[in-house]
Amino acid sequence: MKHLQHFFDPKAVAIIGASATYGKPGYMIVENLIKWGYKGKIYPINPSNGEILGLKVYENLKSIPEDVELVASLAPAKDTVKLIRDASEKGVRGIVIVSGGFSEAGGAGWSIEKEVVDTAYKNGIRIIGPNAIGPINTSNDFVLSFYPVESLKKGRVAFIAQSGQFVAPVMEFIFSFLNVGISKSFDLGNKCDIDDADVLQYLENDPDTKVVALHCEGIKEGRRFLKACKSISRKKPLIVFKTGNTPIGAKAAISHSGAISGDAFIAGAALKQAGAIRANGLDEFLDLIKTFDYLPFPKGKNVGIVTYSGGVGVIAADACEECGLSVAKYSDRTISKIKSVLPKKASISNPLDFFAVAPPKDIDSFYQTAILALGEDMNIDSIALCMMLPEKGVWTPDPYIILNAAKNISKPVVVWLVGYWESMRDIWKVLEDGGIPVYLSPARAVKAISAL
Repeated sequence: MKHLQHFFDPKAVAIIGASATYGKPGYMIVENLIKWGYKGKIYPINPSNGEILGLKVYENLKSIPEDVELVASLAPAKDTVKLIRDASEKGVRGIVIVSGGFSEAGGAGWSIEKEVVDTAYKNGIRIIGPNAIGPINTSNDFVLSFYPVESLKKGRVAFIAQSGQFVAPVMEFIFSFLNVGISKSFDLGNKCDIDDADVLQYLENDPDTKVVALHCEGIKEGRRFLKACKSISRKKPLIVFKTGNTPIGAKAAISHSGAISGDAFIAGAALKQAGAIRANGLDEFLDLIKTFDYLPFPKGKNVGIVTYSGGVGVIAADACEECGLSVAKYSDRTISKIKSVLPKKASISNPLDFFAVAPPKDIDSFYQTAILALGEDMNIDSIALCMMLPEKGVWTPDPYIILNAAKNISKPVVVWLVGYWESMRDIWKVLEDGGIPVYLSPARAVKAISAL
């Protein structure tokens, strides 16, 4: 899949339909390339000539004095076939078709898209799109997108989507709220040429990517796609969020990106057989991205639950049972260690309700002792902490003590916080900056463990 490298590290890029008007896609693409320090050559193209952000504007591809490796096209659908013929004369290897009006529009759009694909194939050019927003590669700060990208967090998750206006803001949410870094991000649009299978084959050997998160509305060439899923999932976690599962959703997918969606049950079974992790909804998709980026794999299914409330313990225990996990018995050594930091009358069991008799005298000492004890307990494979954070902070632990304890064990630790939002927000950030994921409910925290 070396041909996809042209979309992530090109030596020269031309933007057809570049604009000097702030806010227009043709302006935003040029601005992002410059702002993020793209090191190759940038050629804005517009018949009006002039300058855009200090760059000379060329009338057309033929007027550019050197070869161009990649093109971002905002040209109307009816002009795209001619564009591809011109591109072949300039040594273009890839085209990102940003504009719409192809198969997703129906009618003549279908025949135009087919002619575009045939012409590109004859000329040895690969296409992302149409109806795409453009790829991002954080390893070299290459941002070929018309979304206003103001910040990036480099990381190990590759994020792929069929919809450009889905991938861009969700990517922003992933690194700004989930605190997860991105290696590569791109949308496939109508998938007239390059599709999910091509991208998975490329990412399988991408050294910058540890986890792959894929959103798709429809699947082309099902057997080839599942073969790619099976191959990559042997090396890296593959999380798939398949939409267009209902008759209404499938109809919307056709009008949006021209996607043909299949039967949800069959798709789910096939994805599972291929080793992919199926996300049932956007919340779970985002939780799974964070889970696989943050956590090590547990050695087994036994969960140790530490909570401030018996009721919350029941919620977490139910979630364990529903997810195929076990609420294991603590070892005598663990019980002895935890008893040393709780009131004498405290009864130690799993789930552990450490407020059952009275609050611990030293909340920090309790959390540190509990985490280290469960980390050494051979009966426990992962740990779920359910913590309350009142506004006054009387029982608020020092998050750095929790982090230090978790770093001294090799088991996954997940956290659920509840209480006063400002208290939660501060500790949430510290924990996730340190590599402990925080979830919005005990059930979601437990479900995250079950996915590993």
